[in-house]
Amino acid sequence: MKLKSCSTLVPFYLAFLSTSFIPPTQSTLSHTSLLDQICRQSPHYHSCIMTLQSSIHHRSKDDIAGFAHLALEIVNAHASVTFECVTKLYVQNKNLQVNQTFESCVALYNMIVKIHLPEAVVAMEKGDYNVAKQKAYVAAIQASSCENTFSNSNSSSLRDSNRYVYNLCAIIVSIINKLLLPNQPYSS
Repeated sequence: MKLKSCSTLVPFYLAFLSTSFIPPTQSTLSHTSLLDQICRQSPHYHSCIMTLQSSIHHRSKDDIAGFAHLALEIVNAHASVTFECVTKLYVQNKNLQVNQTFESCVALYNMIVKIHLPEAVVAMEKGDYNVAKQKAYVAAIQASSCENTFSNSNSSSLRDSNRYVYNLCAIIVSIINKLLLPNQPYSS
């Protein structure tokens, strides 16, 4: 039985995001500069730019926390879609060995979606950046663990989704690290 892939989720989701944020007419030069600075120091520059570019009009010039919060909301929404997909794959699959892999991923994404990312969002809202960073880091590790369960197979049907969640969580950790520095170089 050929399993459907969740790998089309990332492009679809990014296309959805780009239509969800309709920018007001205003100057965005300083916003673009801040976003570029933030993303250049993140581990995944292009993913950072693509994900956060659409929100640039909604951020103040010095709103690093706003970018981190938005990225958390985006990754939480994407992880929720991935959780639904992996749950469906788990239910549809009849191969015991592959089903154990999906079962593991269901458990990992359940933790990501229901515990770690929501707690990270709440921590960001409270200004508790250390907790937000820790929760984003754990979510990244769990997405990576899901992908690693497929190590015995040639390809994972969740590869793109797992990478996206991992990469965006790594970007979030990078952004939050800027908030934890005493003298932020981003304030003008």
